[in-house]
Amino acid sequence: MYDYGLGHPWLNPEGTFKVFCKADEGLCLAVRGGSLVLAAADPADEHQHWFKDVRFSLRIKDEEGKPVFSLINKATGLAIRHSLGPYHPVRLLEFDPEGFEESLLWTESGHLGRDFGCIRMMHDVDMGLDAALPRGEDGVRDGTGITLTEGAEAEGDTRSWKIVFWSEEANKTCAGLYAEPTCRIYCKADEGFSLTVRDGAVCLAPTDADDDYQHWIQDKRPGNRIKDLEGYPAFVLVNRVTGDAMDASVGRGNPLKLKAYNPCYLDEFIMWTTNRDMGGGFRCIHMLCNLSLNFNALKVDGVQDDTKLVLSYWGVESDNPHLQWKIVPW
Repeated sequence: MYDYGLGHPWLNPEGTFKVFCKADEGLCLAVRGGSLVLAAADPADEHQHWFKDVRFSLRIKDEEGKPVFSLINKATGLAIRHSLGPYHPVRLLEFDPEGFEESLLWTESGHLGRDFGCIRMMHDVDMGLDAALPRGEDGVRDGTGITLTEGAEAEGDTRSWKIVFWSEEANKTCAGLYAEPTCRIYCKADEGFSLTVRDGAVCLAPTDADDDYQHWIQDKRPGNRIKDLEGYPAFVLVNRVTGDAMDASVGRGNPLKLKAYNPCYLDEFIMWTTNRDMGGGFRCIHMLCNLSLNFNALKVDGVQDDTKLVLSYWGVESDNPHLQWKIVPW
């Protein structure tokens, strides 16, 4: 039984995943006789339970910038491997948690925990998993094999997949995240305003505990293993209403927006850290991968309703209140 967390128990603390396609949601990926097939969904069958290995997702992306992952079967310890080419059966390989094997790396076309999408080869996003239909068959069935086909972005129910927890509770709570208490985020320039979301952009608004969009969840789990150059732990800021995370990929000077949050991946553009206490509990909040870029309440004539949140350098103003923030419980 391959149930010891791949040697990395932090990868899947909320449990294992099931993988199924749109052609028949009652069939799940399984290992049978050393092959990858669809099987009638059965939560008691551990050959249908999969671990996600995301160790390399922070640094390795496909051509679209999507993070990589591997899928490892719980019962056998076999990982899904690229096939030998189009229309060849997808292979399996014994997984080595201490090694690196490029043929085990896949990416998702979107957030497959929310919507159906393609599971593609890391180095060729046009090649995707397909539940191969036997000749003369009109639909997938128990025992249908899995191949790779070209043009994975084309419409087709046998090419559209979801990867979700077997636990319905984990799916409903974003892997337990929604059970965490919410927090308020505000800057020193005017403590009467709090971060919220309007029209997809992060901005300041008069503090209102009844405004659900002003409620944020600080996911501290990444900080258990990821620190910035100064040793401060990483975290993600997730809006309680949307379930999306603050995204730094827009770059310096542009209003921060939200990005679909998948806690199963490590994404450097949604990870933040703080620095030392600058007085009164206020700190800078900066990107994990660039400590020079900090939260800044973009000011014209001081903080006001709808003031946008941007990233900027600290500059020469050593006591700029627009760059000093607090994250506190509501």
